[in-house]
Amino acid sequence: MIMLNRRTAIGLVAGIGLSLQAGAALADTFVRVGGGLAGTYPVFAAKLVELINENIDGVTANVVSGNVEKSQIGIQTGDLTLNIAPTFDAKKIADGKGSLGIPTPDVRHIITLYGAAIQPVAAKDGVSSLEELDDGPSRVWMGEKAGFFYQVFEPMLQAAGTSSEDIEAAGGVIEEYGYLDEVQGFQDGRLDAGIFAGPAPYGLLVQIQDNPGFKLIPMTEEQLDKLAEILPGMGRTVLPAGTYAGQDEDVLLPYYVNQLVVNANTDDELVYQITKLMYEKFGDFHGLFSGSEQIDDKDVFQYNEIPVHPGAEKFYKEVGAM
Repeated sequence: MIMLNRRTAIGLVAGIGLSLQAGAALADTFVRVGGGLAGTYPVFAAKLVELINENIDGVTANVVSGNVEKSQIGIQTGDLTLNIAPTFDAKKIADGKGSLGIPTPDVRHIITLYGAAIQPVAAKDGVSSLEELDDGPSRVWMGEKAGFFYQVFEPMLQAAGTSSEDIEAAGGVIEEYGYLDEVQGFQDGRLDAGIFAGPAPYGLLVQIQDNPGFKLIPMTEEQLDKLAEILPGMGRTVLPAGTYAGQDEDVLLPYYVNQLVVNANTDDELVYQITKLMYEKFGDFHGLFSGSEQIDDKDVFQYNEIPVHPGAEKFYKEVGAM
């Protein structure tokens, strides 16, 4: 029989009491996670929901599909609990500068996740710079105006000294159909340029690197400086030569990091537990998709431009990350 002295016994009882209090506080809590529409977001969100349901007592989570901006507005209104968003987009939408013009001042940071390169491309024999897109009639895919790609491609064009309006004024056409149809647009010869975002090499681009082929459109350091002014939280990366077939040189491109966000008024204990879960079980996300191995406990604030939630802050201070 194991004997406990009075002090140890009191400590154990107190610890159990605190655990029960936390469980009771989160009993019958529902967590709705914005899961994006395509790409890596639905995969990440599904795994996050699985981990929450398995590891946080009293909490039931599910995924809700939707684009980044509408989902962040859902965070503000309380219709969603968590959302995945690029750091630059979270800040832009929070300030009311998204396509819908609805500010989300209560959005708060939990943790940065994984990054992606923004990869503008042109047809194999097409333009070599963004500013050339208004030199003549070009068919350019930008996606719907309220969507992620349009909201990042337009500032990229502006940083290069042009715009979608300039492209149209030169006789060009801005295509807004679905992201997954963009690949078909290149394969059918209906597009001169477009934009993709993801880890490199990116699966959708690998599909067209041989047939019909494409070339990456680089940006300059000066253009990326300007882009960072327009979109705070935007970074940069270099795709080394050979990333794609026919790519003979390193290419400088915009780079962003996705982050997990929550409403400032969300229960501190719930956010603490979610932060702890992400910090301790990041390895469970590895292997889900290319780039998922970037999810770790090393730089939990990378490129973040919004305030940190108090529940997350409490955890990070406990582990010495703040």
